[in-house]
Amino acid sequence: MKNSQQVLLSIMGWTREDGEETDSVRLLTTGTFTGVPSDCRIDYTETQPDNESSDVKLTLKHGVVTMERTGSFSSSMVFEQGCRFEGTYNTPYGELAMGVYPTHVKYQVAEGPVGKVDLTYQLDLQGQFAAMHELRIRFCPAGKA
Repeated sequence: MKNSQQVLLSIMGWTREDGEETDSVRLLTTGTFTGVPSDCRIDYTETQPDNESSDVKLTLKHGVVTMERTGSFSSSMVFEQGCRFEGTYNTPYGELAMGVYPTHVKYQVAEGPVGKVDLTYQLDLQGQFAAMHELRIRFCPAGKA
């Protein structure tokens, strides 16, 4: 991919169990947008309050969102509307079987680059329902927010 550009990202995530919000995350960070609106990748680093960090690679292509996370807690997830994805969630304490069932997958990317990614999905760990998750990512060229 070519056409790399620095972007500012606003990331918000919610976890819901039994219809109640149990956790939320808000992050403002910078990253790199590479590619063109129809086939692109966004790379950024996520830092948690305990100073753990993960490198995240978000790929947007043909209506499918792929998220790869590296670090102490790593995973790879594919979000395609109505398609279940199975993989592993790697932790310092061992691997967990993970299932992701997206109920809402939508993204829009325009020149600039300016765009958004909206995901809602069910997460299963070790074959058991864990929670419903929502992830909202907004991005624009760095310095133009």
